[in-house]
Amino acid sequence: MDPIETFNNLPPEQQQEIIKQGLKAVDKLSKGLGKLFGYFFDDKYMKKMADAEAYKEKVLADAKAYEINTIGEAIRNNKDLPIKLSSIDNTLSVDITNTEQLIQRSNLRLQYQQAKKQQNIESVIGKTVLELGDKTVDTTEEIDEDWFIRYFKIVEDISDEDMQNLWARILAGEILRPKTNSLRLLDFLKNTSKDDFNVLLKILPFISEKYIIRDLRILQKYGISYELILRLDEWGVLNSDGLTNITTKLDVNSKTEIFQTKNLILIAKNNFRQTKEMRIPVFSVTEIGLGLLNLAETSLNLDFFRDAITAFSKDNKNMTFSLHLIKSRNDDSITYELNPIFEITN
Repeated sequence: MDPIETFNNLPPEQQQEIIKQGLKAVDKLSKGLGKLFGYFFDDKYMKKMADAEAYKEKVLADAKAYEINTIGEAIRNNKDLPIKLSSIDNTLSVDITNTEQLIQRSNLRLQYQQAKKQQNIESVIGKTVLELGDKTVDTTEEIDEDWFIRYFKIVEDISDEDMQNLWARILAGEILRPKTNSLRLLDFLKNTSKDDFNVLLKILPFISEKYIIRDLRILQKYGISYELILRLDEWGVLNSDGLTNITTKLDVNSKTEIFQTKNLILIAKNNFRQTKEMRIPVFSVTEIGLGLLNLAETSLNLDFFRDAITAFSKDNKNMTFSLHLIKSRNDDSITYELNPIFEITN
């Protein structure tokens, strides 16, 4: 659903909370970029969020009107575009010897480009406020100025709506928790097309914490080919060397955490009468891959994990593997549901 439509369908009290937190977000943005955003996104702008649909229509109408006027003016000013015929090969070309006309056409082009860049930035800012929703914004911790500059230098050239939504999610995450998205991730996404990003989305449901269980046969079953793994390695999303393993020793009847996701944890238990060493083959995921995982709205592919855990349990005899839902977590411990989502013993 379109974020503006989502906003309009919310109860009035929730809309007011979004506006309240949005004002805090704008304050944080203003601190980061000074008068630039203080000018464009003051209280008057945020109050328009209460009538968000009307604001959206106005922005689109203004942008379209500017585009039509700019193009029209360019056509009018260039209707006598100097065309010359080559006496050598009879080809037509534009005469660029008239410096004054050349500068005039250049200025028109630059004005249109700058207006388009500004439109892109303002569109992403509006989407960011809606992305934040009624989440509490802490204005005491400022966003790094270099990060801000790099971010908006990229965003000014993003006009695709789906990609604008992605970049709005990045900014919302940085407002809520600065240093969440690295400069390296920004540069990676800057050079990632929409089609390439959709390819990246395919691998995310198979990432657990910072690993992908390395079973090519089962990955292929779920549409993840080895060619795709190699491409993701080339892009710097994961390491495909095939040498990485999760290894740990378990005492008799002891349990240990193997990995966790945002809301799931995999536990291994030693059922053998002596200490056992457990080994699970994995692909390691890079900082960029983990950054993408934090951005994407995706959930773990439980069928894949059931199949993969069943497969590697055959190489880890006399052990029980169980996947649990996390109830709560803090810096020192995790509490999870005792009844597992699934349990596999071999």
